[in-house]
Amino acid sequence: MAPHEKRASTRYEVELEMEVVAGDQSVTAQAVNLSLGGALVRIPTERPLRVGARIGVSFRLPDLDKPLVAKADVRWVDDGDPEVVGFQFVTGFRAKETWALGRFLERHKPT
Repeated sequence: MAPHEKRASTRYEVELEMEVVAGDQSVTAQAVNLSLGGALVRIPTERPLRVGARIGVSFRLPDLDKPLVAKADVRWVDDGDPEVVGFQFVTGFRAKETWALGRFLERHKPT
């Protein structure tokens, strides 16, 4: 079973911009699906991410005044399209952030 098939949280279809920081590179990515534990994103980059890389992510949710900011680990990269990346959040969110993320996901269709 592939790592991305062992998810602990349900993923939801979203269209959400995320800022992704890897080393000294910061790019705007498009989240394709999202959960409380991670996301599948399309990251346009000249330097593809590698499995195991630690990245920073930030994104806005309607119920929060400030962007949600987290560290994440790249869990997999699509062999056929290295711009498609799955990552897992490794920093926990505060209660209000978790609530806002859960509320946001409830408005979307599970994948």
